[in-house]
Amino acid sequence: MKVVWSLMCAVTLASVWCEEHAADRSHNEDFVQFGHVPDRMTDRSTVEVQFKCSAACKIGVEIVLSTPTRTGVIVYRRTWTNRKWFGQPRFRKVLLVFPSAVLYQRDFFIRRTLEARDVMVRSWLVHLGKKDIGEGYNQSLLMTLTFLRTLPASERPVRPQTRSVSWGPWLMWQISKDAFKKCPHESDIVDLLTFPFASTGESYGILHTFSPFKNRDLEKRRILKQPSVTLSVWMYLLSWCGQSLCGIVKHVNKQRKYGTPLVMLSNKGNIVIQVRMVSGREQAFTAHTTLPLRTWICLDIFFQESKTKLTIKNVTPTGKTQMATHIYDFHEPVQFDDTSGHFVIGGCIYMPGIRGYVGPIRYYRLGNETVKNPLTPVNTLQKLDRLHRYCDEMSHVTELYLQALRENSNNSTGVCESYYVDMKKLFGRRECTQTWSWDQHTRFNSTLRLLTDNQRILAGQPNSNKYLKALSWVIFQDMLKIISKAEDQELMSGVIELLEMSSCWGHHHSSLLLATIHLAGLGIPVDLEQGQVYSLIGGVSDDRLSLMHLGYKHMQGLDGFPKDQNTANGYYANIGRQTCIDLDQLHDSGQTITEHVHLNNAEELQTQTGESGDVVQFLKYKAERGDVDSQKSLAKILLWGSNGVEKDIRAAVMWYARSAQQMADPTAMYDYAILLLKGTGLRKNQTLALELLKKAADMGYAEALNGLGWYYSTIKKDKRRAMRYFELAAQNGSRDGIFNLGIYHLNGENPDNPLKNETAAMQYFLRAAQLGHVEGAVESATFFSSGTIQGVNRDQEKAVLLLKRVSELNGHLGIMVKEALQIYLRGSWDEALVKYAMLAEIGLGVAQHNAAHLCEVLNHSSACQLRYYNYSTHNYIPQESGLLRMGDYYIDMGDMTKAMNMYGVAAVHGSPEGLFNVVMLIEEGHDFPKNILDQMKISVEDRSSQAVVRKLLSRCRELEARNDALTPCSLVLWRVEVRQAWEDFTHSSIHLPLAFGTIAMLTVFVLTTLFQCLLACYSAVSHSTNQSSEIRHDPPRETQSSQLDSNTHQQHTQQWYGERSRDAHISHSLQETADLIVTATGVCVCVIFTMLISHLL
Repeated sequence: MKVVWSLMCAVTLASVWCEEHAADRSHNEDFVQFGHVPDRMTDRSTVEVQFKCSAACKIGVEIVLSTPTRTGVIVYRRTWTNRKWFGQPRFRKVLLVFPSAVLYQRDFFIRRTLEARDVMVRSWLVHLGKKDIGEGYNQSLLMTLTFLRTLPASERPVRPQTRSVSWGPWLMWQISKDAFKKCPHESDIVDLLTFPFASTGESYGILHTFSPFKNRDLEKRRILKQPSVTLSVWMYLLSWCGQSLCGIVKHVNKQRKYGTPLVMLSNKGNIVIQVRMVSGREQAFTAHTTLPLRTWICLDIFFQESKTKLTIKNVTPTGKTQMATHIYDFHEPVQFDDTSGHFVIGGCIYMPGIRGYVGPIRYYRLGNETVKNPLTPVNTLQKLDRLHRYCDEMSHVTELYLQALRENSNNSTGVCESYYVDMKKLFGRRECTQTWSWDQHTRFNSTLRLLTDNQRILAGQPNSNKYLKALSWVIFQDMLKIISKAEDQELMSGVIELLEMSSCWGHHHSSLLLATIHLAGLGIPVDLEQGQVYSLIGGVSDDRLSLMHLGYKHMQGLDGFPKDQNTANGYYANIGRQTCIDLDQLHDSGQTITEHVHLNNAEELQTQTGESGDVVQFLKYKAERGDVDSQKSLAKILLWGSNGVEKDIRAAVMWYARSAQQMADPTAMYDYAILLLKGTGLRKNQTLALELLKKAADMGYAEALNGLGWYYSTIKKDKRRAMRYFELAAQNGSRDGIFNLGIYHLNGENPDNPLKNETAAMQYFLRAAQLGHVEGAVESATFFSSGTIQGVNRDQEKAVLLLKRVSELNGHLGIMVKEALQIYLRGSWDEALVKYAMLAEIGLGVAQHNAAHLCEVLNHSSACQLRYYNYSTHNYIPQESGLLRMGDYYIDMGDMTKAMNMYGVAAVHGSPEGLFNVVMLIEEGHDFPKNILDQMKISVEDRSSQAVVRKLLSRCRELEARNDALTPCSLVLWRVEVRQAWEDFTHSSIHLPLAFGTIAMLTVFVLTTLFQCLLACYSAVSHSTNQSSEIRHDPPRETQSSQLDSNTHQQHTQQWYGERSRDAHISHSLQETADLIVTATGVCVCVIFTMLISHLL
């Protein structure tokens, strides 16, 4: 009854207060009730509590709030005890204190207000001394309550200001108080793949991770006890699983166990779906479907609670869609947590993937029974399907032809004549049993004609398929020559047909060449869709160069391939592992090291002249005379087949032996010891190898210490001793020693600490990778891509970069690079361009540089040059020439921002020309990117334009290779420094008056000198005039007396001397003044010149 009364009060009298008259009184007439109660919430309001106790009691008053998100929150409590006045009614006024967030409007101090749905004031009374009765409203027998009216936020009063706020924070509050924070747009629909992934059927795939939703509502829905998810997967199978099960999509949780979902393909073409239950058990069911091959199939899997619905749709070649549905109930809830661990598309270390194509894939994190996942890109995937069917039928016709050839191998001629060809020759004659149709004969006429031309050789081969691969290689080589000379599209059509034939027969360099032709437009218009088809066919066939090609395209997002580091990592992980395997077999004739030779660098080309070249001949001359360094270098060249020399393992071993036998060089002894341990080119000799390793280790060679560790680990099985040697090698900088320590920690083989330590292993792997260790880089990339190790964040870009560097060390790539270089050196530049274009499409920087250079030299279109110059700028080590050319191109296009970026990147990588061009653009008033300044480590205080220009020119002068002083950067720097010195000089409060004073003194000197000259001229003219006048006015008088003559002469003489003395005095005074002015001017000029020189210095 008490509960009903409380609810009635809450519903009907929310703005008034109500009491529980029946429940608040006891048999002793104890009671508690409210006297005066405010009708609404106000600051510093009071409530009168009336009570009576028959014994010692405790009374309490509480304020309880309910908000839209929480209920029953006690925000205020006041209690007191009554130990004296028993049996007498009492009352007490209590000050109610409400939270400011429910009383006032928003202001600087109240940033967030609360919406109070219900505000309750309640009081209770309990007797003291009763141990079985607790304190509080719910434990008391006497209680009362009332509800107060609330005000909406817009009608609340403003809180009285009791504190002052500084102007700055108050202004920021006024600016930002009305801004609404928008929740980030999130969707539970995630496109894991938008472009098909070529799965080779190996243990390599694409990794994806999920984070919790930022949107709270979505996250709440995700973490429900029984959520639902949906997965929609398109795939194209080339074969069923070669093992019992192959992975399509796998969820691996953080405990490295399979989670939900796990979608697999069996060796009979059935779909197997496994889930993990909430209880931790694993359950699975099989959908017996027998999926068709070479057909696009869509799997829509809907999980909800304990039920799973699988819908299988496949698109037939005629365009019809067939559908089948399978429903299964696990009878207990399934566990879903996609934020734990990671998802794998394709293969992983636990299970191989399918052989075919996977994608597009759409994942509904919150589940949706209605799935929308169209097959895209439609045109590319339809062309891919047609080409696979074409190759499948061609292979079938070829097999029929070879079978007929074998059946008729005992004929007198030993030749299998084609039925339809022979029918034309002689009606009714038939010597060859053949089973292909006339339609097939018409469509594969070129294939059959080529087989007929080579049937004598095919008939004598026990393994015709092996010869077909050799024949496809010949086709590839011939087409390279034809493409370089092809001038019309009709000829290119025949080339493409033959290359498709070569690709279908298993030579997948032809697939890469076809992709290059269509993507780059070599001889034909650009066709991105067809180029993508050939790229995928090469990748699904596990061709190393095609995998690098696909990884590079997805890494950069080029030619219609979506930029996706996860997909790029899936391809690069495959080629990275293959490179580790290939390096152990690098001595085979089909591999060599990758040499980065630029065709426009004469010095680099000089090193590739082969055995007849000066480099090799000089090494031979020195090696034969006992020079250890020359012997080692010559042995290395012969072992790896570098510098244009063919491999010669026996000769390399001979030179290694001669260098090691001198017992003087630890590197030589170590190299020869490794050959003895592995038996490369000679018989194994562990005793001599161990002796050489110990000798080299005693001489302090770190790799020899690692070699000893490898010997005791692999041969002697002494882990403790091997660990000690590995540690010594690592301490001395051996990258192999560091890597081996990582392996020991990863596998838990450390004798002192046998537990696995992946974190320590990752640190060792990364250190080894930084020193150039291939396997260390691959292992580091694995940990970066998954992010499963504590303390190591997931970083797909770093993983892809590490794997790309490793892949460029692949020996099969080295052979292609060497072939392209040899073709160029033979003078076949057009053929070399085709080869370098293929290598450029896989992302090799030196090949992109050489392809662009050949396009320029051979006067090909500017699109060819710009394509590969642009590609070369996006590598982790960009090509200087590409950066400069693209900078020039952007300047011609008027895009100064991109031009500045290109020149800036070139400057960061040490290009003097890039620095010079940057300076020119800065002087023209263009801004220099701040990130480039940071990379060049130019401090903040020096970032004024003049300071940046001077610092850049100083670095440019240091980088210029020429020894003469008159380089472009030095001349510009001299001009800048003179200009800066003059500006500093003219803006000085001391130097400027001194300069004006000097100019004034020079002016006075010039005027004084001019005045002196004029005065001298005037005196000379005046004196000559007086003499002539005396002669005219005083002719000789013979009749005058001698006394008169002498007096007159004396007067004239005195007058003449007086004038001369006065003129000399004036001239002397002027001369002294002029000398003084000249001296002072000279001193001032020297001072000014000295100050100017000091500014320059």
